[in-house]
Amino acid sequence: MANHPLVLFPGSLGDFLCFLPALEEIASSTAGDVVEVAARGELAEMIGLFPFVRYSLSLENRIFAQLFSRPAARRRDEEVLLPFPVSEIFSWFGHSYPEVEANLRTLTPGQVHSFAFFTGQEDCHASVYYRRCVGAEELRGPSLILGEKEKQWLDQYWQVQNWPPSSRVLIVHPGSGGQRKRWVAEGFVEVCRWWQKTKKGKVLVVLGPAEEKEVRQWRQTGSQVESCLSLLQVAALVSRADMYLGNDSGISHLAGAVGARGIVLFGPTCPQQWRPLGGALSIIHNVQYRAAFPDVAGISLAEISCADVVASLARL
Repeated sequence: MANHPLVLFPGSLGDFLCFLPALEEIASSTAGDVVEVAARGELAEMIGLFPFVRYSLSLENRIFAQLFSRPAARRRDEEVLLPFPVSEIFSWFGHSYPEVEANLRTLTPGQVHSFAFFTGQEDCHASVYYRRCVGAEELRGPSLILGEKEKQWLDQYWQVQNWPPSSRVLIVHPGSGGQRKRWVAEGFVEVCRWWQKTKKGKVLVVLGPAEEKEVRQWRQTGSQVESCLSLLQVAALVSRADMYLGNDSGISHLAGAVGARGIVLFGPTCPQQWRPLGGALSIIHNVQYRAAFPDVAGISLAEISCADVVASLARL
């Protein structure tokens, strides 16, 4: 069995999609054009769609927890062992811990390339940073091609909702990794009402685990609400939507990866570093407001108004 590179990447959904072009670069520059990937467990199903990934592991596996122990302090029966041999390792995991790199060097006869995880420490987009790590310069967006299973599920979903193929659907994701990046709920509600009244369209509100308690609130807007979908199911829905609206979040990066059209709202985070790539997603970012109030958490209607969002969606 041929040995392939192992890539360790600890980021969440948005981080991983920014990293994806670098992962493709690693795969394309190695024998066989495939890699093994260790990433967060919730990404496993999505990672399985990429033809250049031969095998994926969860970073929650105890194998990777052992990397933080000093090699000299471990007993012989505590040796770190991978389930397969690897030719070399590319890691953005535990870069600031010398023992992690030392342990990684025991797992491969080849080179270990260790890099800092991107947190905005360089003045460039996250995707540019990760591609520079592996010797590529140009900015490239991620691309996610859905499988037949996801396409069949999408057709069934449309049928269950009794939505004709001609239905105009706006998908809204009002959540994010934290309140600090979220536009106020009132803004999303007004946009949903505008779409329903003016465009005579359907609204689907997609909530993540952090927003599960908000289901009842969003159903009161007359929208269809989903809160227990897999990442691939969300990707399938967004791929068919006429328009997408969301905050700076992993789901917005997913929307870009499947070619969605719509708007992404930025407040305290920097779109030059974190904007979703791919698709036809426009950014709304009130630069003047943020310059005056850089530390304000959340995005108020004073920062981004409903009128601005509606006008941008109407132009699209």
